[in-house]
Amino acid sequence: MEISPMTQETSSNAAYLNTDADVTVLTMAESAHIMRAMLSSIDLEELINDYFIILSDKLPCSSLKLSFADKVLKTGKSKMRSRIMKISIYYGHPFGTPQHAQLSYSFAKVLTPVQRKLLSEIHGIFAMSLRHALEYYRISQLATKDMLTGLGNRNSFNESISKLISISKRNEETFGLLVFDLDNFKTVNDRFGHQEGDQVLIAFAEILNHSLRDSDHAFRFGGDEFCCLLIDSNPKANEMVANRITNAINKHPLFMQHGVSSSVGATSFVDGDSSESIFSRADSALYAAKESGKNLFIAA
Repeated sequence: MEISPMTQETSSNAAYLNTDADVTVLTMAESAHIMRAMLSSIDLEELINDYFIILSDKLPCSSLKLSFADKVLKTGKSKMRSRIMKISIYYGHPFGTPQHAQLSYSFAKVLTPVQRKLLSEIHGIFAMSLRHALEYYRISQLATKDMLTGLGNRNSFNESISKLISISKRNEETFGLLVFDLDNFKTVNDRFGHQEGDQVLIAFAEILNHSLRDSDHAFRFGGDEFCCLLIDSNPKANEMVANRITNAINKHPLFMQHGVSSSVGATSFVDGDSSESIFSRADSALYAAKESGKNLFIAA
């Protein structure tokens, strides 16, 4: 398996991956079959699951774990006294900063020399597809995430709310929408500079993440405009979540120091809503909260 310097794979146990380089264990037909399977999807979770099925059919592999960026994907089930092998994989544009991922193999027993060679060949095929999938994920994140806070951006919001509306119509369910604006935020930028303003925005994003369930979603539209989509929510639950967030703001040292609070507009999806109509309703409620004195929650 030839590896360029940028994409070199390393491991404390990886030395055996390059033994007997001129001898192949897989037939050409088997290699072609695995390659077709690995090229069938660009989705990382699906790719890992497909790879594990192929690998565990040929080797005593009990689990796989892929760690990259801020995510960890696992498949299979690790057994007691498993033999763990970790391999680093580098990906990204050849003229950019190399991105790092780590693939952890868990084996139920020590591999024989032939099995080690087989693993080397299968891993080499998989690594090509994995790098493409990792790069696709990285680029898609750049397109849908706010780079300062790590929250979803406006594009991500538009995609998420469209999906939620389709699901809600199909299952006759509802969801909540909260729209936030930080009161007195402009003063922070004017008096203390944009670096301090950025710290306020990052702190607010952390408050949102800590205040929501795993199934809910938070977004930053730009400036000090944020919103949340609350899955399977109702007006009472919307207000409860909004109060949880505003209470956290009012107790946060950074927000207390700068006198920053938050106005909130809220609404829930009703039959016949479009993404434009539900957002317009919540945004109007936010405007009313700002006009009524700020640091208020108003539902529409």
